[in-house]
Amino acid sequence: MLTKKIFLVLGIILALLACDNTPSRPKDAIDEATMAKILAEIHLTEAQVSRLSFKDYDSTKIAYKYLEQQIMTKYKTDTARYRASYNYYVTNPEQMTKLYDNVLKNLEELKKKKKMAY
Repeated sequence: MLTKKIFLVLGIILALLACDNTPSRPKDAIDEATMAKILAEIHLTEAQVSRLSFKDYDSTKIAYKYLEQQIMTKYKTDTARYRASYNYYVTNPEQMTKLYDNVLKNLEELKKKKKMAY
């Protein structure tokens, strides 16, 4: 009976040690600078689409997917690579914080460029 409990406890400890949920950096991960630019444009696109007055949710979704694909094409990547990179950054809070600091800088630059255009 005691040996069963010992094996059970050892099994649980080994299972907990084996479970490392932090994914490793993907081989083709998008670098921080490019990822920050992509995220800035993604957030702007989300805001634009949310302001569109489509009566149907599907129309909004289609419009967003089209604009998202344009962003991916602009940065020569695809949604699978973007999502894998995003998942990596999300699981590393320090890197994600630095990434979003850069996103904010990019949004400020875009705001200044827009003001200069008017």
